[in-house]
Amino acid sequence: MAPLSAPPPPSARQALADLRARIDRIDEALHELLRERAEVVDQVRALKGHQNLYIRPGREAQMLRVLAGRPSGKLPEGLVVRLWREMISAFTLQEGTLKAAVFAPPKGPDLWDLARDHFGAFTPLLEEPTAKEALQAVRDGKATVAVLPPPTEGEKAPWWPLLLEPATKDSLVVFAMLPFEPLRPGRGNARRALPMGLIVGPLDPELTGNDRSFLALTGTHVTEVELRRVLGKAGYKVRQTFVHAPRRAASAPLHVLAEVEGYVGRADTRLGRVRAMMGSRLQSLTSLGGYAAPLKVPGRTKVG
Repeated sequence: MAPLSAPPPPSARQALADLRARIDRIDEALHELLRERAEVVDQVRALKGHQNLYIRPGREAQMLRVLAGRPSGKLPEGLVVRLWREMISAFTLQEGTLKAAVFAPPKGPDLWDLARDHFGAFTPLLEEPTAKEALQAVRDGKATVAVLPPPTEGEKAPWWPLLLEPATKDSLVVFAMLPFEPLRPGRGNARRALPMGLIVGPLDPELTGNDRSFLALTGTHVTEVELRRVLGKAGYKVRQTFVHAPRRAASAPLHVLAEVEGYVGRADTRLGRVRAMMGSRLQSLTSLGGYAAPLKVPGRTKVG
């Protein structure tokens, strides 16, 4: 039987008591600051007035980049972003309604855990078996945003062509991705999660200084290789493309989703260059939004 450890000497007991008292004072100060932040958020909400969606993904990304760039000292990896994501989501709910329809099929990888980590413990999540049904939940008003799987090559029924409609103020586009801070293997909460997800809703992404965007092109008598070449000549740096051919006929339109580096707004002048080079072969060219590039974690390959 191992001997019982001796109790700490009185001086050590007093030092522990003093340190715990300091922790209590710090906790009290943190609580007061949280209350003050809630008051400021309420004032911001009053100034902005009613909105359908109170999310500011660009500002969130910039805040988290600044925080992640500060000295971490002895803070555990990921704690700062985890705390701020929880705070951001809770205060967003304070401003207005937020509900996410999440891609969560009965079998296989899903986005439930990543969505819960991103939107916090209090945001309502709706489980949807397909990306199409998650999008429909937003269009039907059952949810405010949809969390969808990233596009993949060779999909039989990709979700992104469902966004190809005339642009309106309520058009659904990609405006964020998750996770914003990829953790090292074994450090996250996700169990059977996809490596990343895209958040879609009636909200244009914001310029943050390190962004990626999606362009959707529909053309006839044109190949994916030519579309990539045209995008390059127009000034876009293409990261990857995804092709969907609704019909196999040679004259059938070809849908291409291109992910490009940088921010692409609706008035981006390069869009006009693409239209000019494509001429009558281009049926449509649409910006499908984008997202702020995620934080980089040392020792891990980039996500997205």
